Amino acid sequence: MGCDFLADELLLEGGHLVRIFAFLKFLLLEPLVIIAYMTREYVFDWSLDLQSSPEALWPFVADTNRFNHDTGLPAVTPVLKASELRPGMKRLKFSLFGLLVEWDEQPFEWVYPYRFQIRRWYRRGPFKEIRVRAEMTPKPEGGTHLQYKVWFAPAWPLIGDVAILWQVGFVSRFRFLSVFRKYDRLAQQGASQFDIPGTARFAAGGKQRLEASRAAIVADGDPILFERLTWLLEHADDLALQRLRPYQLADLWSLPRRTVLEAFLRAARAGVLDLRWELLCPSCRGTAESHATLGELHNRSHCPSCHIDFSVNFDRQVEAVFRPNPAVRVIPSMYQFCVSGPHSQPHNRMTVQLVEGEEVVVSLVLEEGRYSLNASGIRGELPIVVCKEGETSCTLALPADRWDEEEVRLAPRSVLHLKNGSGSPQFVRLERTAWRDDAATAADVTSLQVFRDLFSSEALRTGEEISIGSVTLLFTDLRNSTRLYLQIGDAPAFGRVRQHFALLEQAIAAEGGAIVKTIGDSVMAVFRQPVAALRAVKAAHQAISQLEGSPALSIKFGLHAGSCIVVTLNDRLDYFGSTVNIAARLPGLAEGGEIVFSREIRNDPEVQSWLQQNYPEPTWFQAQVKGYDQPFDLWRMWV
Repeated sequence: MGCDFLADELLLEGGHLVRIFAFLKFLLLEPLVIIAYMTREYVFDWSLDLQSSPEALWPFVADTNRFNHDTGLPAVTPVLKASELRPGMKRLKFSLFGLLVEWDEQPFEWVYPYRFQIRRWYRRGPFKEIRVRAEMTPKPEGGTHLQYKVWFAPAWPLIGDVAILWQVGFVSRFRFLSVFRKYDRLAQQGASQFDIPGTARFAAGGKQRLEASRAAIVADGDPILFERLTWLLEHADDLALQRLRPYQLADLWSLPRRTVLEAFLRAARAGVLDLRWELLCPSCRGTAESHATLGELHNRSHCPSCHIDFSVNFDRQVEAVFRPNPAVRVIPSMYQFCVSGPHSQPHNRMTVQLVEGEEVVVSLVLEEGRYSLNASGIRGELPIVVCKEGETSCTLALPADRWDEEEVRLAPRSVLHLKNGSGSPQFVRLERTAWRDDAATAADVTSLQVFRDLFSSEALRTGEEISIGSVTLLFTDLRNSTRLYLQIGDAPAFGRVRQHFALLEQAIAAEGGAIVKTIGDSVMAVFRQPVAALRAVKAAHQAISQLEGSPALSIKFGLHAGSCIVVTLNDRLDYFGSTVNIAARLPGLAEGGEIVFSREIRNDPEVQSWLQQNYPEPTWFQAQVKGYDQPFDLWRMWV
């Protein structure tokens, strides 16, 4: 009774110091109370009514890395040598008032956009166990009722109790509720993490270096993008600037993604930003490795969080990110305040733990698209399609061995009833299958002419081969080039060939592609999207056909898409594999002013739409390609 009463009194507003001294005196005079406190668990239950919806609050409240930073918690460090941990568990540590605190952490559980929770067991420090649960409930009249509940079990008598009651009951309560209110204001304004102000620490001459780079960063003279970048470097806090993702910022700024990516590459070349390459785990999609150059990459990597090895793929596992150059703005080295919260896995919309025989009911808010439901101890996955015609309620029993692969269709707002009949505890996850499209992958970056011009020395180490799942390759061939040299002489002919190279490069770069290499009077170019290659071919042909001089130049084009490998050849990135071999042979099947393209190009939805508007009836034919036994389905058209 006395313990309960005292703990309640300590949580009342006002008179904090008086009650702290009374609490210490009470403990010293009553030894039995000390024994009681050694085994008790403290529960702190805080509630707030906020104006924003759960969906608007989720990017802030569920970003546990930022929340821990904003509430004054210290940065954490993973303990990598903890082989006895179960899969998914993490061992972390931080220093609190000079005291080393270390704990084992189970995976976060969450259901977007309503709740998340975490449990930690401590190996060192004043705590024995901590559980945290945040729940956001939409109010009928609008807004959100937020409940933040924390369970603490002290490990040390007296000192642990004092630490919990003072730090959590007073200090953390004030900080946490204040931060939640700040997030509510930001959500109402439609703001993002980049709108949270910080104290900029510019290096000596940093602002001058930034302004001096204006012309180099904004090649087209448009000042808007430079002003956005300048504002970011001057006003955003350190945490937001540690990892700048150009596609994410482009969407926030309502600017074209390629425009922002190319500007960031120019800024990196000008010394305003630093470019880094991060390797993303295919399971958790978090950062497994971070490197300053492509030459540091290997085709195999290991995720310390998931404890898995994986093959590196250029268009999935390697992302280009940026951070301010220390010569412009000084920010601390990379540090984390939480390593595995919901913020780190935006593709994962639900993670719940079910003990054997447990049933849970989950309310879901999902975008339309394809998802997969998987569990930690069950083979395979259950495919789920979210669409307007889907079911608003569905009951699923977890199998003992393998998922039934029959597709389930759910409505965007639906209720999922889960029952664990597998015979063992399970972590169940609902993940969007589409790879995140807000990542500027190595495949995106290295297919830009800007990157190849500015970072020509960036290449893989000799002998390293990294796969790329899908790339579009264009090969050109100048028709009757030998006759051209004979007719007008070597020097004039070479000058016209250089002219046609310049026009090809201009058209290719304008569509986000890049010239990989020239081979005699031919060009090999790379694009991320097939339709961009077709647009580049059309523009290049029109420009070349208008060149003055006789005889007129006539180009043959071949286009193919597929997987291949990225290597370094002659100190530059190059592509090899069957896709390259097929694409290289297609110009030989074309006439001057004609393009031949493969079924992979023809079946692309964007290509089909573009053809309907520009060339509604390309001619289908079959032909043998050297080195392959079966004939290929091909299409040709005049450009």
